[in-house]
Amino acid sequence: MAKYYVNLLAVCCSWRSAPPPLRSVPNPSASPYPSLFHFSGNNSKCKFYDPFYNGTYVAQIPDELIDARIFFSNYGWLLMCQDTQLFFFHPFTNQRIDLPSIERHNLEEYGRMCFSTPPTSPNCLVFGILNDYPITSDVTIIHRGESSWTNICYKTNNVRFYTSHGNPVFYKGAFYCLGIDGKLGIFDPNKRGSRCWKIIDKLKLPCDSIQENLLVESNGELISICMGHIGEYVRIFRLNYDYDIRWEDVHNLGDEMIFASRTGSIFDNGGNGLFYSLASHKFHSLGVALPRKDLYNTKRMLHCAWITPTALEVYTEYELRWFLNLPLTMLRGYLIKFVKCTPKHVLSVYFRLIGIVRIVSNP
Repeated sequence: MAKYYVNLLAVCCSWRSAPPPLRSVPNPSASPYPSLFHFSGNNSKCKFYDPFYNGTYVAQIPDELIDARIFFSNYGWLLMCQDTQLFFFHPFTNQRIDLPSIERHNLEEYGRMCFSTPPTSPNCLVFGILNDYPITSDVTIIHRGESSWTNICYKTNNVRFYTSHGNPVFYKGAFYCLGIDGKLGIFDPNKRGSRCWKIIDKLKLPCDSIQENLLVESNGELISICMGHIGEYVRIFRLNYDYDIRWEDVHNLGDEMIFASRTGSIFDNGGNGLFYSLASHKFHSLGVALPRKDLYNTKRMLHCAWITPTALEVYTEYELRWFLNLPLTMLRGYLIKFVKCTPKHVLSVYFRLIGIVRIVSNP
């Protein structure tokens, strides 16, 4: 419906005053489209802005999250921080997963963070990169089940690398970090030592002035979005691996839309969302405002992130634990099943190897 309404406004000047269709905004957890999650930071009310309905759905968050900060969003989860505490928060179920604490100065510096898979997955990795030192790359990483963060400093071999305003992207098993000039820093957690981190310094974006420079994955491709001062231009590039690795201009997204931001979004003075069209090279309002060439006299919404609802399920206590230590009763149950299903001669060898004489009492 929103697509047809936008096309209607583009017919002629007189049609641009047509009001949007009246529809109630559905619960974001039931919507198949991304919503912009926003909270003010001083009360427990949060809002989900639906761009297809151009309206908001108001909900509540726990009081203890009032002054939290959003780092990253994916798989229906938000990666947030509060003082020295990092945690995952699911805004549709109000469930939370606490991560091990991190030093305050590191938490303030590691402003570019992401995670690889849903935090309930046993393979989840959380990754962050420091952006203050151009000739060294300081990263931090933690695997699900670990009790502390691993901080690593890599020399860049005199390659100056300044991270962009956007977050890293987990792509094909590695974390990709975009530099403000188009270079890519790649951290591969499956490698060891200095081979974990490399910088592709021959990449360069053909943009002279960059205010926003974001990296996203779209249909299995890495996409870079560049925006000039107050939106004076928007350019999109895709990473081409075919022959010589390079950034290529993207002039048409077909029927696709990219929802990307540095945990922020742009609205016009009427509170309507704005989107950029590659066809018209202008910003269009989801309300009745005329297209605009830049973002002058618009408002930026902070403390927000795009989030896509996932299948609603209430996670178990075990899934909500970052440390994978099993409760004693659950461990005993697993061991009883193991003992019953395993031949005695195998059990004898196994228990000798791990130094266990008697683990499970007779049920």
